[in-house]
Amino acid sequence: MPSGFEIERRFLVRVREGFWTGLGPGMRLRQGYVLAKGAASVRIRTGEPRGAVLTVKSGSGLKRREVETVVPPEVAEALFTASERRVLEKVRFRIGRWELDRFVGSLSGLTLLEIELDRVDEPIPEPPDGVSLLREVTMDNMFTSANLAHLPETERKVFVTRAYEVVGA
Repeated sequence: MPSGFEIERRFLVRVREGFWTGLGPGMRLRQGYVLAKGAASVRIRTGEPRGAVLTVKSGSGLKRREVETVVPPEVAEALFTASERRVLEKVRFRIGRWELDRFVGSLSGLTLLEIELDRVDEPIPEPPDGVSLLREVTMDNMFTSANLAHLPETERKVFVTRAYEVVGA
């Protein structure tokens, strides 16, 4: 069971028209949140090559503790059931060191770019061509997947619209 710290920066982005077609199918991820109280979350994710992954994250901001383990499909389904409505879906594209997440369903229109770093003070590389950084959301906990999954379905589209209105995009 891998355990350690994740150092990650996240950005709200806009993608150039036509950019998606050159990326291929991406990896469709489904994530359910069994628990997301304060700065701790318990997530089940399917869609990764390694299978269903249970992740416990604690802390907030740039550096968070993370513990992961692969679980059998029947455990994953039981955890999704326990997640109730706290489920989201996205398609992830790997572009070099970057991960570009295009949310689907009730969060459609939201696109986040993430990068995992080796050090807190590590400079970030240039974003991929065709992706414009609108603002960093690393320290804004509303943009964590756990908090997005906790938004009521009726509020998700409003959240996406407002996120882009704030930056004038």
